[in-house]
Amino acid sequence: MSAESPKSAQVVRMSLMYRVQHLLLMVTLLVLALTGFTLMYHENWLGRTLIRLEGGVLFRGFIHRAAAVLLMAQLVYHAFYMLFSREGKREMRDVLLRRQDFDDFLQAIRYNLGLAGEYPRFGKYGYKEKFQYWGATSGVFLISVTGVILWVETFSMKFLPKFVLDLTLIIHGYQGLLLFVILLFWHVYNEHLHPSVFPMNMAWLTGKVEVEWLRQEHPLEYEKLKQEGII
Repeated sequence: MSAESPKSAQVVRMSLMYRVQHLLLMVTLLVLALTGFTLMYHENWLGRTLIRLEGGVLFRGFIHRAAAVLLMAQLVYHAFYMLFSREGKREMRDVLLRRQDFDDFLQAIRYNLGLAGEYPRFGKYGYKEKFQYWGATSGVFLISVTGVILWVETFSMKFLPKFVLDLTLIIHGYQGLLLFVILLFWHVYNEHLHPSVFPMNMAWLTGKVEVEWLRQEHPLEYEKLKQEGII
């Protein structure tokens, strides 16, 4: 670090384990979105085109279920990693929602409206990252549960009334679509297209960010790492 200029110096933000988890989540959600969209809109030209590209109706179902199993396995592994590993426990403390996050959210709104003189200062994760994380986590859990119910529909009908299955189908389809849209637009913009990182934040590939970026975007984390002698 000492041989580098302050602006070019970098610090680790995502470990290899989190980069692998992030990549697997990105791939499985993309596959699920495409195959799920095909089923939801199979009657229009785009849905029929995707079905042909996916090898037909039966193979589409196989791809969707295989990706679903992988997604659920990731969810379980991630939960255990966050709760029981040393790194996971540390990340869990950083990503937990606190009263300060909601205060920061309101202050950011006031700042953007010209009603506050200072933008909130964030630690490792600000309210945007935390909202995205918990929104994505709860969304993945919800589509996993509803997906399993629909997967074993015949078995589910023995215990659940039909309106519950109809509601489950709606929730599964539109929750999946909502999750994909949020990740596609909100997450991609904030993490890659925002002026502070455009054209891309390379942390998801290299695990590192520039110290100067950290100082500007996450000043409390920058000050913490500086006190620890990491930067």
